[in-house]
Amino acid sequence: MKLFRKIGIIGAGSYGTAIAQCFSLTAERVILISNSATTATSINKLHMNIKSLPGIGLNSNINCTCDFSVIRSCDVVFIVVPVMAVESVCQQLKDYKINKPIVLCSKGFDVQNGQLLSSLAHSILENDIAIFSGPSFAKEIAQGLPAGVNVASENFELAQTIAKSLSSDVFTIEPIEDFAGLQIAGAMKNILAVGCGILSGLNMGNSAISQLIVRGLHEMIKIAASFGGKKETFFELGGIGDIILTCTSKQSRNVLFGEYLARGGKLKDWNGSLVEGAFAAQIIPIFSQKLALTIPIFSEIYKVIYEDKCAQDMISAIL
Repeated sequence: MKLFRKIGIIGAGSYGTAIAQCFSLTAERVILISNSATTATSINKLHMNIKSLPGIGLNSNINCTCDFSVIRSCDVVFIVVPVMAVESVCQQLKDYKINKPIVLCSKGFDVQNGQLLSSLAHSILENDIAIFSGPSFAKEIAQGLPAGVNVASENFELAQTIAKSLSSDVFTIEPIEDFAGLQIAGAMKNILAVGCGILSGLNMGNSAISQLIVRGLHEMIKIAASFGGKKETFFELGGIGDIILTCTSKQSRNVLFGEYLARGGKLKDWNGSLVEGAFAAQIIPIFSQKLALTIPIFSEIYKVIYEDKCAQDMISAIL
């Protein structure tokens, strides 16, 4: 498989723009697809995404457009949109007859059908599909700070080609074979981070947060195993690396949302940015029932988010 030199990215938010900047170091051209003409103008004329990454200059080989059809000319297409938009984007790719490899950067589940995002994508597309996940805050990697992520695909040659084409001195992409496990780790750590935020908001201390992370990790491995995922994946960048970053940093929206819940806030009243962990948590009852899994950590976090359980009562139940 030849190296990828023209990269398409659907979604010009903070993370889509950030990886565009990373890929611009090694690719010849990066095309960002945005649904905002203002964002496209900002990136093309000012070389900056003023809305999502203000103050960070972007390389000149990054172009942004609202014309979805331009993606046809790219060697590989990254989908970097909220989970709830993945289905419609895949349908657009099908409608435009785009047969390039697809890389899912969105982290979550198809909560309607209780399945992985890759299964949702495969139900619409015949393209080769890869998963891209790991500890990489958008602002940091856009600034050129070092980071590393994993990429996985059922077509391992695709994962290897992505890594070889797009890794740089400061942004390392490591291919792994565990397609299901990497998805589970990327999605479930966001839910776990909400739980860590609840502990933080209740001033339970770092020791309690560490305990929650370890117990949550065991439950994540159990869930992954039911999908054929491997325990070893949770010791990779996209496993424990991403868990540490997301569960312990105040930059994490999931942690901030958990702290909000600890103060008595409710999901319906949340006015902040999209919280991936809250959306992904809808899958927990499905995992508990259909997969017959005992996952008390994640079940309690779900109850605080969706059943208005008192955060303090959650602590008593799981610690």
